[in-house]
Amino acid sequence: MPIFIIDYQLPDGDRAQKRKALISCFLNEVAGTGRNENTSRYQYNVERYGDYGIYLRRPTQLNKGFDFTVNVEGMYFKKNRRYSNPSHQDIFDALTYCSNTYPREYDAVKNAIMDIYNCEDTDLSQIQARFIDYEGNEHPIQLILLAIKWLFMEQDCAYWNYSGRRMLFEGLKEFGLV
Repeated sequence: MPIFIIDYQLPDGDRAQKRKALISCFLNEVAGTGRNENTSRYQYNVERYGDYGIYLRRPTQLNKGFDFTVNVEGMYFKKNRRYSNPSHQDIFDALTYCSNTYPREYDAVKNAIMDIYNCEDTDLSQIQARFIDYEGNEHPIQLILLAIKWLFMEQDCAYWNYSGRRMLFEGLKEFGLV
């Protein structure tokens, strides 16, 4: 089966409305007919920032029905095995670098994270802070903020009956990043 590529925009609304809309989108996927080349695969293009894109990839290796990976097109996060999907540790590292290197800008970053956590629209265009990848190249912090938005959504889909997005948020608090 081919990889299906879909442009998707998360609707306005609260956490429950956003989760329901995203899962409803996933319910429209064509069923696979087996493993390997018979697996239906999807890429959801969800954000653009400059020359970068954020996309979701399904299915994942975790075998959870509504799980997906959040990927940043145009960069990699890992040293040994290159991945385009940042881990929570990659997010923490990027924000720590940003906080240490751009302390005056970091309040705007924290405010953006809070807005994203609370499902509010926020203008990211005025934030001037950056982060570095594993090769030492600088990138706009907006990529990390947009990845956080979708990692919150991933946790809401996979762990709704527990705490959902609060799991990542608590990690950000533990590292003093919000």
